[in-house]
Amino acid sequence: MAKHHSVTRLSDLAGAPPQLATVQDLLGANPFHTGHEDRKRSSKKKGSINLVPVYEALIDEGLDPTVEMIRILKAKVMVTDRSGQPVLDQDGRHMMVDAVDNDTKLRVLNELLSYTQPKLKAVEMRVSGHLELSNDQLDQRLQALMAKALV
Repeated sequence: MAKHHSVTRLSDLAGAPPQLATVQDLLGANPFHTGHEDRKRSSKKKGSINLVPVYEALIDEGLDPTVEMIRILKAKVMVTDRSGQPVLDQDGRHMMVDAVDNDTKLRVLNELLSYTQPKLKAVEMRVSGHLELSNDQLDQRLQALMAKALV
């Protein structure tokens, strides 16, 4: 039933803007387990959400959240005046502006960045003793370390 409903809903969208999955889309996708069925042990707590059905519902609807976020971040909207009429630029074309403000774009891209770039670990260094280096020797060592770090 869930598959049939999903196919019907997909055809109903027919080019309409993407929509979030509804409760009906997810019905039957993740039945509640009451006993000790043949399942792998998990460290997850009872009652936690299984994200596989959510992922499958997104696939059934043809939606990839990352692609959709990027599409929305790149979207433009037409500028209109107070009466709702389109504003034209010097060349007679409709003026377009970003649909999402820069602050929101920055926050979304920063969040996506955390999934695409590894976070740097803090490095702690303890130096014991007394180092007797001239300023030139210290500068040379620092430059060598920086050059090595960039490789």
